[in-house]
Amino acid sequence: MNVEVLKIKADDDEDLEVFATMLQDAPMPLAEVTYLDEEKRFAALFHRFCYEHEHDPSWKDGMCQVDCALIFENVDNAEAWDIGGLGGEGMVELMTIVSDADEGDRVVITLVFHGGGHIRLETAAIEGRLHDIGTPKNTKRRPRHTPVVG
Repeated sequence: MNVEVLKIKADDDEDLEVFATMLQDAPMPLAEVTYLDEEKRFAALFHRFCYEHEHDPSWKDGMCQVDCALIFENVDNAEAWDIGGLGGEGMVELMTIVSDADEGDRVVITLVFHGGGHIRLETAAIEGRLHDIGTPKNTKRRPRHTPVVG
């Protein structure tokens, strides 16, 4: 089977909606999330569900997961609430990603997790990348929701 690697960029709210859809319900190990202050880079590893293969009969049980890097550039500040901090212990599941204009033409990008936790990123503009790493693998896990991927 030929599996295409997901590799997309975001520079506006509509692109972030695509990121949110592709990462919906994806587990994120807290040990695999960081903010590099000197590089002004936020990076997180997710185990995203391959919704684009959900009805592919060649996948056992019709679902697979793949490691996926989420990166935002030129981030001035990153803060986490109610998830144990960046680089902590445990796992959280992404619910959505939203962005809002802040004072002075700034952008606030918020990663919202099931259970109420979130990560808040402050930046001048949306500069994001989402990139699969490795090969998708069968999973017995099921997402909480099934987004429409077209």
